[in-house]
Amino acid sequence: MRILLVEDEDHLARGLCFNLEAEGYRVEVYERGEPALERLERDDDPDVDLVLLDVMLPGISGLEVLQRLRKAGNKVPVLLLTARDTEQDIVSGLDLGADDYLTKPFSLPVLRARVRTLLRRVARAEDEGALPGPFQIGEITIYPDRFELERDSESIALTAKELGLLLLLQERRGSAVSRGDILREVWGLRPDTRTRVVDTFILRLRKLIEPDPSHPRHLLSVRSYGYRLAQAQESA
Repeated sequence: MRILLVEDEDHLARGLCFNLEAEGYRVEVYERGEPALERLERDDDPDVDLVLLDVMLPGISGLEVLQRLRKAGNKVPVLLLTARDTEQDIVSGLDLGADDYLTKPFSLPVLRARVRTLLRRVARAEDEGALPGPFQIGEITIYPDRFELERDSESIALTAKELGLLLLLQERRGSAVSRGDILREVWGLRPDTRTRVVDTFILRLRKLIEPDPSHPRHLLSVRSYGYRLAQAQESA
């Protein structure tokens, strides 16, 4: 697996590179966003499997790098590394298409766990038949093998975490799934981790799937517990 690390703090970049290579990953390091974007836009090199992207970079920011990637249709998993730990900063990154985030300082075991979770997407995509076939949510069709949904004849790319959340809810369709189960199954986190990331992703998906996101008919809340995906007859 090839990881592209974009980090301008030299000591941190060297430490992350050393530890990731010790895990068996191939790591490319960039200090600025511009050359990292150029690398990701090359057609003659093997694809990058994961991007570790610092938010605060000289030149263009990590968020701008992320925005340009997603605008170009690049669906490579992106893990943001950020010293900004306010809810708004985190939500901004997720809304732009990040798959996950880590706030600095972070521990290496946590980073390695997040990397393994994100790279499962790549392994599943390369394992023919590992992903289920298309399924419907109301008028929306989800295509897991393409990491896309189709709405009104428009194809919209899904990130690894968005698809993982939908697949989990589809697998248990009609039943309530706790936030703890979602954190463990989709993010690889402990069920008692204090984070609003599940709720943030549900809000993002409702904007894509629901006719009226403020009055959801498909992605339903289960008060003080979690979420469930309505059966077809419920949302008809």
